[in-house]
Amino acid sequence: MNEMIHVIDVELQADYTLTLRFSNGDQGRLRLADHLKFVGYFAPLAAAEFFEAVTLDHGTLCWPGEIDLDPIVVHAWTMRLPLELAAAEAFQKYSARVLG
Repeated sequence: MNEMIHVIDVELQADYTLTLRFSNGDQGRLRLADHLKFVGYFAPLAAAEFFEAVTLDHGTLCWPGEIDLDPIVVHAWTMRLPLELAAAEAFQKYSARVLG
């Protein structure tokens, strides 16, 4: 598969946790509070009601106010992969698709 990984399904769980399915068949649970500090740009996510307003937009997790998370980063966090590895793999797939 030569496409970028994206989220295809999201389900809310307790304690700032999401169950996610990805376009490559991977799935898992992500406790977002383990990876983000809810300050600055992400401060609104600290409110449970706001966090629960998560949606998918073209495979990206999104919240009101233009808050979103890169699906490659979300996949790496969920699958416990090093971000460097996930980014390199995504770049290779993108390059193969664009450059042929």
